[in-house]
Amino acid sequence: MRAAVETATALSPTRRELRAVTAATAALSILPKPVRATTAEDGIRSFKCAIPQKEIDEVRRRVRATRWPGKETVSDRSQGAQLQKLKPLVEYWGAEYDWRRGEKKLNAHAQFMTRIDGLDIHFIHVKSKHPDALPLIMTHGWPGSVLELIKTIGPLTDPTAHGGAAQDAFHVVIPSMPGYGFSEVPSDPGWGPDRIGRAWHVLMKRLGYDRYVSQGGDWGAVVSDKMAAQAPEGPLGIHTNMPATVPPDIAKALADGKPAPVGLSEDEKAADEQMNALYTKGAGYALMMITRPQTLGYALTDSPVGLAAWY
Repeated sequence: MRAAVETATALSPTRRELRAVTAATAALSILPKPVRATTAEDGIRSFKCAIPQKEIDEVRRRVRATRWPGKETVSDRSQGAQLQKLKPLVEYWGAEYDWRRGEKKLNAHAQFMTRIDGLDIHFIHVKSKHPDALPLIMTHGWPGSVLELIKTIGPLTDPTAHGGAAQDAFHVVIPSMPGYGFSEVPSDPGWGPDRIGRAWHVLMKRLGYDRYVSQGGDWGAVVSDKMAAQAPEGPLGIHTNMPATVPPDIAKALADGKPAPVGLSEDEKAADEQMNALYTKGAGYALMMITRPQTLGYALTDSPVGLAAWY
């Protein structure tokens, strides 16, 4: 990847900015998905975010009406989201956070909708002024949205204004994964990384990009991996900040609850211990989402604070 990627992804948010992004992500998950666009089955339609004020007021009402559980019985995060940390975030969300500012940030960039594989897909598309810019598709993670990547658009599309060179420029495409943000929620199973990767390739071809690069983090990293494997004639390369590099024998031992293979270095042993902690104590939420997503959905859809705590 070009130097501009490092410049853009090195931007470090302040604590207040982090709270704002967290609140915005939760808001995008529960607010309705208004589509102001022209109609065309396979065409690309313009889009503007415009959440009705009554919906924002309803979220605030629900936040204020939260019924809090008792404090956790431990002093760490081993039992989940800590009450003393979640409450200030919720208070900020319910009283101070201004969704219209987030909406303005979104609408400052060209947004579109297009239908791919039966779903309306929302995406940001910003072309660089530099004619030789390289097309780049960036995929957000879970839990997240296109908002977490907004700050990268300027440095990537206009590197000369951020200390870079013209050859560092990208045309940037940032889609919302199905069910996230303003993309349509799937009505059938099977929308995993493979299918999303195929949809992203269709999107890039539809935008006129036959050759491009892909970047992803968290769940988006898996999508980027799949794109490289599925369509080598499209992606020129990928950049990921969550490389899946666990050797098969270690992954199997972890999954089976067995000791690590012999002969590991000290660094590898430390990594194995961290992975074992994830498998045994940190992946319960994922198992619930994999096995009983519908049951979990009732609580998370009805309670904004429940959703924020789960995130």
